[in-house]
Amino acid sequence: MSFLKRFQSSLEPLYGLPAGSKYVIAYSGGIDSHVLLYCCAKLKLPVRAIHIHHGLQDVADEWVNHCRNICEQLDIYLDVVSVDAKQQDGQSPEESARNARYAALHDNLQDGDCLITAQHQNDQAETLLLQLFRTASAAGLSAMPERKQLGGCLHIRPLLSFLRVEIELFAKENRLHWIEDPSNQDAAFDRNYVRKNIIPVLTERWPEIAKQLSTVADIQQSNLRVLEDMAAIDLADVVVIPAFQSLLRRYLVVSVLSITALKKLSTERLFNLLRYWVISEVGVSPTRNLLQEIVKTIINARQEVNPVVVYSGFEYRKYRDELYLLKVEGEIDVEDDVVWEPLSPIVLPGLNTRFSAVKRSGAGLKTELLSKPLRLCFRQGGERFHPENRQHSQSLKKILQEERVPPWERNTFPLLYFEDECIAVVGLWISKQYAVDKNEQGWAIEIENL
Repeated sequence: MSFLKRFQSSLEPLYGLPAGSKYVIAYSGGIDSHVLLYCCAKLKLPVRAIHIHHGLQDVADEWVNHCRNICEQLDIYLDVVSVDAKQQDGQSPEESARNARYAALHDNLQDGDCLITAQHQNDQAETLLLQLFRTASAAGLSAMPERKQLGGCLHIRPLLSFLRVEIELFAKENRLHWIEDPSNQDAAFDRNYVRKNIIPVLTERWPEIAKQLSTVADIQQSNLRVLEDMAAIDLADVVVIPAFQSLLRRYLVVSVLSITALKKLSTERLFNLLRYWVISEVGVSPTRNLLQEIVKTIINARQEVNPVVVYSGFEYRKYRDELYLLKVEGEIDVEDDVVWEPLSPIVLPGLNTRFSAVKRSGAGLKTELLSKPLRLCFRQGGERFHPENRQHSQSLKKILQEERVPPWERNTFPLLYFEDECIAVVGLWISKQYAVDKNEQGWAIEIENL
């Protein structure tokens, strides 16, 4: 079977392109992505290309011109997207560049589009070895799947069954012109070291090593699918409904799990579930250290302790018997009391939030308060409050505890004062003394996040 026919047979089962959508090729200008682009053009597929301009090489602008010329020759539309691919803290240079590249590719995709990248069988073998050296789990050893979700779109790799030598031969036979990235010769990069110094030695002893390692990755992908199916079943048994959601969007409750239910799982199933949970909710693959920290610091913490683990803009917290995953939306930046005349809506400084008074029949605060100057503020500690459904006033801290409001939520509810008395915990309760009877007209505070 010809190279082109093999490519078509590899591509078609991976994704059925909806009408009006396109295959989007990540086109670097190198030999692999050039062959990918050329094959799509020969098959007259609906396709466009994206070139990510990293700016890491002195000749990067020349690469852009090369890519534009090739795409013009093949009559393929090209987007050039510039990114900041400098090394980030805690990341290798390759990881920083890869993250910047895929973020830009994701942002460029439209509904129904399918991203195609040009990784081949030798790349798969190198990836497997790199993951093995990093003591990766089954997820890491599954290396690169032929298809995976990238946000709301699909990312496919139709060249994974092709060897590098086959791609090079096809490019030469069709007189293709490509660019060579000089950084590919730098053995200081892990992948280049594996490619130049390890794979050749292995191939000398085992000529089919690239294919064999690729097969191992396929087996691990099958194992991973089984693990993910099991994790989905386990997750359904431990998810609970959150009791509270942050009123002013300081914290967004993403998901809550029962710690008692988690502790019933074996260690292996617990880690498998947590990994699946984080990927599903956060969209990033967690490190082993993160999972161990969640288990040690939160799941196995003493009952009276309320620990927190912070990672990638999210917080993992424990309250009572529940593990919370929270998205940190912002900080409340209101230090001083704000005078409010309820007949007019108010936007608190430091918060993108509007407070308005709305009428309620048989519920809410007494209408005479509408004409009074009131104060909005946040907890300072030591406040007392008398909710309408309780017989006596108590410390606000104790009421919040008894109502099972998590500690991180307790300072997010604004307090409404008349003179020196707290008459409402906005979004939760109103004072018994200032609440209307069922046959009276009252008013409540409506909060709108702008």
